[in-house]
Amino acid sequence: MGYDAASDTFYCTIGMETGESWPELALFAQAADGVQDLHVVWVDDYSYDYASDAVRDGWRYELLAYTDTEFAYVGVVFTGLPVVTLHVDGGIDTLGEEYTPARMAVSGAGYAGVNSGAMVHLRGGGFVKEYPKFSYRVELHTLSAHGDEKDDLSVLGMPADSDWLLIANAADSTCSRNELAWSIWRDWNADGRGFMLQQSRMVEVFVEDEYVGIYQLMQRIRPDEEIVRMGGNLNTDLCARVIKDVNIEKRPVIDLMDSVNFWAELRYAPQGVSARRAFARFEPYWQMNTRTDDNGRWLDDEAFIQTALECTDMREMLDFFLFTQAAGLGYDNVFNNVYMWALKQGDHYVYHLSPWDMDMAFTKMLGFEEDTLNLYLQQARRMLDLDVAGTQQMIRDVWNEKRTTILTDDAMYQRFDEFEELLNASGAYARESERWYGGARELNLAEIQAFAVEHLHTIDLAIGNLWPLDGADME
Repeated sequence: MGYDAASDTFYCTIGMETGESWPELALFAQAADGVQDLHVVWVDDYSYDYASDAVRDGWRYELLAYTDTEFAYVGVVFTGLPVVTLHVDGGIDTLGEEYTPARMAVSGAGYAGVNSGAMVHLRGGGFVKEYPKFSYRVELHTLSAHGDEKDDLSVLGMPADSDWLLIANAADSTCSRNELAWSIWRDWNADGRGFMLQQSRMVEVFVEDEYVGIYQLMQRIRPDEEIVRMGGNLNTDLCARVIKDVNIEKRPVIDLMDSVNFWAELRYAPQGVSARRAFARFEPYWQMNTRTDDNGRWLDDEAFIQTALECTDMREMLDFFLFTQAAGLGYDNVFNNVYMWALKQGDHYVYHLSPWDMDMAFTKMLGFEEDTLNLYLQQARRMLDLDVAGTQQMIRDVWNEKRTTILTDDAMYQRFDEFEELLNASGAYARESERWYGGARELNLAEIQAFAVEHLHTIDLAIGNLWPLDGADME
């Protein structure tokens, strides 16, 4: 269970499937060294209440712990979300960007519990560093005959791994945008053909016996494993990430602000390949996305078409372009938080894109009074303007496919309704808002939901207006 020392309250997860009935609960308390004959009993009988009401409203029930000579009362709150506890050697104030020994436990109804040694450090860049609700990277470890080793464990039903992210989404008071956008990206690529389809779970986190709120527990991206999963070759292929200069860390970077308006950070290169050579292998991608012709990289129409045909999976590029539109992603997922993959095919590279950190999803383009498409992905826009390989018809086919399946109005309403209900019915959002926003309240996604659905209709019209075809009507 999670424990919040300030309120002397334990938090026990019982999941979201109980309804009015309670699961069978057994009490067990381990005594501290030297304490004899410890007993624990309920003071309050929770079974008189409906489980769903107790979870949603966060009712606190009291336990009595006693021995022959001492006694104490503590509280228990039942939650619908899984619970993660983190204890850091030396305390939370010792954490920085270097790994620190710790211990992490994860409990979720219906899943095997995890209680593991760990190494942990703070993560996140840019303005989110200014928020007191921190994000963490956690690497699970175990002691064995060979020493301290990373340990791959399945957490809450996700594939076994040793590296996990606890993402605070501190800049988003709804705790919703990133997870909702990720859920669409995963559904968009349900056949598994897209890059970076990390699973994630919403959890409640306790750090050093303090409740710190709702987090995303997420698989960490492993570029080398992702290249292999997508059929690439670790001896030839590469991965880079589009970033803003405020997010530059310790990895090799290249400044492309004068030509494509972003920095690029090297995330994977074959052994023995220098950063300079690695970035040179992305040169055709930089050229396709150059916005001015005064730096020697600009491609005329004929050269652009030839390069695009050699270096692009047209359907995949349109998938990424349309996904960024559907999720209402603006500058932050064009000039930042985009992974670029270079997979060698014959004597050239084919470039692929995937999103990351979508906590600014479902918002109108910054600086625009009217809702509009995000046309800052230069390569996709130019491909469509030139109708490279029939992309004007292709974008209609892809968009109609998604609009009749995962992006119908009803499907989008349902996606947002279900997520809103998850955070409210679990009792988690009331605790999150009380902890960080001055008072307990229920999550209301109506405004974001309305924008997300209306924005789909904006895209419907914009595709036809920007790239008209004779007799072509959007369905």
